[in-house]
Amino acid sequence: MSNTLNPARRRSADHVVLIGGGSTGALTAIRLAERGFRVTVLEKAKIGNGSSSRSAAGIRAQFSVEETVIGMQYSKWWYRQFHEILETPSERRQPVIKQNGYLFLYEDPEQAAPAWKLARRREAEHVWQMARANAALQQRIGEPVELLTPQQIHDRWPHLAPDRLIGATWGPTDGFLYPQMIYTEGFRRAQELGVTVMQDTEVIGATLRHGRIAALETTKGPIEADWFVNETNAWAPRVSRSIGGMYLPVIPLKRYLYFMKPTTPIMSSEEWHRLPMTIYGVGSGRGAHSRPESDLLLLAWAHEAVPEPNFSDEDQDRIDPPFNHNNGVDNYGYALLEQVFEFSPQLAEAGGLTATTSGFYGTTPDANPLIGFDSRLNNLVHAVGFSGHGLMHAPITALLVEALLSGEVEHGKVRLPEPFAEHTLDLQTFDPSRTFSQSAKNVDPALARGERSNVDPASARGEQSNVDPALARGERSETMVL
Repeated sequence: MSNTLNPARRRSADHVVLIGGGSTGALTAIRLAERGFRVTVLEKAKIGNGSSSRSAAGIRAQFSVEETVIGMQYSKWWYRQFHEILETPSERRQPVIKQNGYLFLYEDPEQAAPAWKLARRREAEHVWQMARANAALQQRIGEPVELLTPQQIHDRWPHLAPDRLIGATWGPTDGFLYPQMIYTEGFRRAQELGVTVMQDTEVIGATLRHGRIAALETTKGPIEADWFVNETNAWAPRVSRSIGGMYLPVIPLKRYLYFMKPTTPIMSSEEWHRLPMTIYGVGSGRGAHSRPESDLLLLAWAHEAVPEPNFSDEDQDRIDPPFNHNNGVDNYGYALLEQVFEFSPQLAEAGGLTATTSGFYGTTPDANPLIGFDSRLNNLVHAVGFSGHGLMHAPITALLVEALLSGEVEHGKVRLPEPFAEHTLDLQTFDPSRTFSQSAKNVDPALARGERSNVDPASARGEQSNVDPALARGERSETMVL
């Protein structure tokens, strides 16, 4: 079923089953329960088992697709109201969003490569042109993005060397999220609203009738419902296949995060904790990035990865030797530090790596998610394939799923609530059945790194965070949080 078609409006107390116990599932469950749906959430392991608990948790509106920019503006607004919306008890309220900003650094073409590498110089010039065009789009929509000169960059962040730069884009209201707070409090509120959460319940098949799912087969028996929503992200293709749904072009790719413990102070503690997510160059071979993680520095850099469509839950925390920071100096973590060194020698030499963590992205060919009806089964909706941005998308994803199930899609578009009521989102951008050769690719300036085109350079950055302090010290933790 296309996203441009309206399903019949819901009946009173329709039963919806959400597959997947991450942040998107939690926020979707809340919205649907508030609308009067009877909701059941199925999680094959424990809540937060997947990417939500392994997320670097960035949130930004510096994208090149208008629908995504608007959606991220809504998500940032929603997370700022998180505790009020979820009626969190005062004693449980902890930070959910920290708006330190996102800083994309761009190289002067003449500094990006020697004179005999003209293609690389042209690429550096092109990505800077793209960055300025994207900034104009974002500003037109109301996002306070700034274009900075090299001197302005150095004046604000003295540890960044201006010599190799041509400029930067700066999003001061972007920042980072706290994943565990989101899905923990999300499911707390969902259950208060009457949502049934079934952990250790894996979906293994489905009973189909007349182009619809009649019941899911699970490890705890059959579960009947009126609507079903696949929110399993990197697991989504295998889940869809197992229940008779469409082929989903979601490719699981392994991503790593590194943590540096500073030993040489290069700024005050206050300045350290205010550091933005910084992306060190855009284009082929670039895209390393960092942000503060309490007193540590979180770092990541997308690499060419072999798809792992059949990965296991245990594989999420598998650290392959070439990527393990303990594997001498010949590993990806130290290659990442070399990237940072070219833009900030002070920062790169401020300390040593103490931990490596990992997880999986669910990537799509155009780096836009798949949100909409299945093409085979009329009562199945997919909300997957976030290319590393699932946590930042979760509030707007929940809103779109609610609109789809409530029949509030008009001419393929969803109108946002106040204070964004002047905006509509075109669901064709996210239609799981779209033709990818014609879709708008979310070209993240930070991403044009010369990797596989099916990975959003921005997502490929390992925007995944909030690590257990014990883990970041190089110790083993029960929960691997990226």
